Amino acid sequence: MSDRHADLTATLLRAGDPLPDPETLAAETAAAQAATRRGLARAEGARAVPARRRAWVGDAAPIAAHAVYAAPWGPVHLAAAAHGLVAVSLRQPQEEFLADVGRRLGGPVVPVADPAVPTAWRATIDRTITELDEYFAGRRTAFDIPVDLVGLSAWDRAVLGGAASLAYGEVTSYGRLARMIGRPGAARAVGGALGRNPVPIVVPCHRILAGDGTLGGYGGGWTGAREEMLAIKESLLAREGVRIPTATLVG
Repeated sequence: MSDRHADLTATLLRAGDPLPDPETLAAETAAAQAATRRGLARAEGARAVPARRRAWVGDAAPIAAHAVYAAPWGPVHLAAAAHGLVAVSLRQPQEEFLADVGRRLGGPVVPVADPAVPTAWRATIDRTITELDEYFAGRRTAFDIPVDLVGLSAWDRAVLGGAASLAYGEVTSYGRLARMIGRPGAARAVGGALGRNPVPIVVPCHRILAGDGTLGGYGGGWTGAREEMLAIKESLLAREGVRIPTATLVG
């Protein structure tokens, strides 16, 4: 891991995130992030070289590229495709993540360092890593990464669009968000759509709370225990200056 990322990891640990303890974090995330950066560097160096031919699984060309980001609580899996960032997963085994993205997009997901990965996909991954670095370091309040919500229903897109309209440090409730998108009374359905958010943090579903200002839920089918996911949500909100419970809900 580069000195810059080592310094960032130390800063994140000092920030007081509840998950995990420093010993658990260090080996897992440092190795994952270093591997991603090495892969990006190798791919950049080989950019002018024609991509070698390879036999794709089932003769299918790759549909997305995968990399790993080092977050305060451990590795975060990322995937980018032709039209932008398609997936971010906070607490999920890599094989399960790759299978989920492959099913949603309809093709194989390959490492970002693979020579056949288009430069644009690689650029999206690199930009995502940079913007996440800035967010966790307190230097970024909005993401500019192109996001592709491919495979989502019109309802899910509407809910996530409402969540994306919330600014850094703003929070609302499931019920209020339902009213904001013109569907009053659909709080439970809003919660379901947020649980299916394929790009958390970038589309900030962590900014949606229960009506009484408490955390509510976080995540849908992710592997992490409910308490672990809620601790991550509370950590993200704390970075944005939101203390739980809160009485300040927009909408």
